[in-house]
Formats: sequence, C-alpha cells, structure tokens
Amino acid sequence: MALPPAQTRGIGTPGLVFFVLAAAAPLTILAGFVPLGMLAGGDAVVLGFFYPGLVYLLFAVGYTTIAKHVPGGGAFLTYIAAGLGARAGSVAGTVAYVGYLGGQIGFTASASVFASLTIEGLTGVSVHWLPIAVIITLAALTLALRRIGVGAVTVAILLIAEAAILVVFATAVLVQGGYEGLSLAAFAPEKWVSGALPGVFVLTFVAFVGFEQTTVYRNETREPNTTIPRATYLAVAALLIGYTFGAWVILQAAGVSRLPQLLSGDPSRLVFDLNDEFVGPWATAIMLLLVVTSFFAGVIALQNTSSRYLVNLSRGGLLPVGLSRLARSGSPLTANLVQAGVVLLALCLFALAGSDPYTQVVAWTNTPTIVSVLVLQIVTSISVIVYFRRNPRAESVWKRAIAPGLSAVLLTLAVTLLISQMGALTGLGPLGNACILAPLVLAGIYGLIRATRVDAEAAALATIGAEAETADPSTDSHTAQREGR
Repeated sequence: MALPPAQTRGIGTPGLVFFVLAAAAPLTILAGFVPLGMLAGGDAVVLGFFYPGLVYLLFAVGYTTIAKHVPGGGAFLTYIAAGLGARAGSVAGTVAYVGYLGGQIGFTASASVFASLTIEGLTGVSVHWLPIAVIITLAALTLALRRIGVGAVTVAILLIAEAAILVVFATAVLVQGGYEGLSLAAFAPEKWVSGALPGVFVLTFVAFVGFEQTTVYRNETREPNTTIPRATYLAVAALLIGYTFGAWVILQAAGVSRLPQLLSGDPSRLVFDLNDEFVGPWATAIMLLLVVTSFFAGVIALQNTSSRYLVNLSRGGLLPVGLSRLARSGSPLTANLVQAGVVLLALCLFALAGSDPYTQVVAWTNTPTIVSVLVLQIVTSISVIVYFRRNPRAESVWKRAIAPGLSAVLLTLAVTLLISQMGALTGLGPLGNACILAPLVLAGIYGLIRATRVDAEAAALATIGAEAETADPSTDSHTAQREGR
C-alpha cells in the first residue's frame, strides 16, 4: 500500500501550537521565572508579560508573510538570507543556534533543580542536580530521534496536564479572594510606564522564545502556508493571555504587602508554597511533578529546534556535511547526537565550577538566548521589508512594510532596555555580562568567515568550469551539465 503524500502525513496546527507552547513551558515560566521577575521588578512582572506578547503579535505579521514565499525550514537563517543576502543569513544561523543552545542548557538545569526538589519532597532523599540533568538530556535525545509526530503527542499530553494544575491553582486563588483581596492595581496607569519594567524584560521576553519555531518545521507541516500563520498567532495569543493572567494570580495569592517576606527565602519555592496555602499539599506534589515534565517538554522542543538549525547550517556549508544525516524516522541523526553532547558537556562544566543551577546557570544561559532572538527578530523584520520591496508579491503594505517596521523599532527598544538591565538578573558587572554575550559575537564572526569561504569556493568552482568549457569548445553547456561540470 502506497504511503500518502508527505503533506498529509505532516504536523497540523495543533501539533505546531503544542511545540511552541512546550518550548515556552508555561508552568515552568510561571513557577520558575515569575518569582525571579518579582525579585527584579515586583508587581511589574504582570505587565512585563503583556508587552512582549503585543510586540510578538506584531512581529508575526511580517514573519509569517515572508514564510509563505520563501521555501525551506531555516527560519531566521532562511528569511534573513532572502532579504539581506546569504552572508547575513549565515551569521543569523550561527547566532541563532548558539542562542537556542543556551536556552536548552538553561531549561535542562531548571528541570534538574525542580526534579531534585520533587524527589526530596516525596522521598526525603537529596539528589544532586547533575545526574538528573544527564537523564533528562538522554531522554530528550531519544524522543528527538523518533518521528516528529511522537514528540508532538508527548508534549501535547504534558501541556494538557500542566494547564489543568494551573487552572486548579488559579480557581482556588480567585474563589478565596487571594491573600488580601483581589486587586487590579498591577494594571494601574502608572504601572504601564513603571521604571521597574526593563528589569523584568530579560525574563518575560525569553518566556516567548520558541514561537518562531513554527517555520522550522515547514518541511514537516501539512499545508504550511495556512498552518504556520495560524499556529503562530494562536501560540503567541495563548502565551500573552496565559502568562499575564498567571502572573497576576500569583501576585494575588502572595499579596503585595508580604511579597518581600516571601521572596526573602528560596524564591524557587514561592509558587509551591502558595499552592500549599490555597489548594493543599496533595496538589503541590502533583505541581512539582508537572513542573519537571513541563521543563522536559521545553527541553524536547529546544532539542528539536537546535538540531534542525544544525542540519540547515550543515546543508549551507557552514558546518560539516555529516551533521545533515537523517535517521530512518526522518529526524536529524548526527545533529541530535551532537546537540545532546554539547549540552551535557556544558552542564558538567557548570557543575564542576560549582555554579548554582537556578540563580546562575539559568540566568547566564538564557540571557544570551533572548538577546540573540531579539536581535535576529529585528534583522528579520528589516529583511522582510527589503525582500518585499523587491518582490511585492501582492501582499498588503501592512504585512510587507508597516508591521515589520514597527516591530523592528519596538524590538530594538526592548533589546536596548534588556542589555542595560542585564546585571539585575545575572548578578554580574559589565565585564561578566560581556563574557555571557561573547559566544554570540564569536558565533556571528564564525558564520561570516565561513560564509565568505563558501562563496570563494563556489566562485573558484565556477571559474574552473568556465575554463573547462573554453578549453573544449565542442562541449556545450548541456553536455557539461550531464558530465557534472
């Protein structure tokens, strides 16, 4: 029996949305990042999630529009190359990969911390985070090597479970009226221009990282020109509403008056302690387990995305060709193995250095992730404008110029504020923060140098081919093509 066409066997809108939400990991953001955001900016963390959602909805307009006209699954790499040239695309690809690599390292470290807390809470046995990180990485690798649909089903189940426990917590807080009564003070007019907002943007913008991966799966998606835009808008809207509402509920449960007291202890325990108070210890045990699985779903999504970036970079001549080898399932083979190996190596080095996996590893690895993504989104928006200026393609001026132009301006403002406030999250000075961002700069330099060499090699081959034709006038171009010249 013949297999159905590829487009009927690919991922649909629900699968893509689940992958995006898995990479964002809503429960882990609310339980793991909101406390850190409150440390940095207090109740500003609520609107801190609202602003990025609006900016990303605007960015998605141009992003999904160019995706309809430019084939390939390279995302930033592909679309920047289409508008600004192959060399710019090469730099974008290497920078994006390093950014996503940092994200996976941070997510794995976070998952290990909460898994250790869960094990200790349930059994009383204290387990170091590194062995757990190794198990999580190997498990994500195993799933990533299988057919992409297997990963989609896995993250879907995990996301439904974590959404359910969040609904239970939110309902309990709202029914009981929070700690000191429900209040919309976090949305007051003065809060929209609060000076504390920039301090939380490092965390809140990174919370949306992953929504752009809808285009990474283009070659594995059914009816991509319809599915990708729909999935992208749905995912960003869901994250905007879910994060903003979830952060507000946590604030109501904590109470503004006692927030400093609650955060003075272990901030990673904040949401679990509040869940104990409003729902009960039985639900907290479930929440702890689901936080671990939520982080794990994010690790799976980032493993898939990073390995596909490696494949695209390999096919573009920027990395060894062996990285583009695929498994029988159709998923990347060598790239997945390399990705898992690099993540494990980085985690082992952090453990040997005695770095705290929650307050240090997460901040140090996720900060370059969001910086790289913001910069690439800015460049992508510019590329969209340039591409459609040359190729209008019957798209409206809103989609091909106004929306991407506005998003470029707003994203530039966001990355400027983020870099200026990095120290509030990383706990480092200017030199330390420069070291954190250095891998992105080095990746960009490597991409530019390698792209230049690839261009030079291509030009040399073209020259040799032209000389061969000149030396043998009897050989026409069709014969040369048949002979592989």
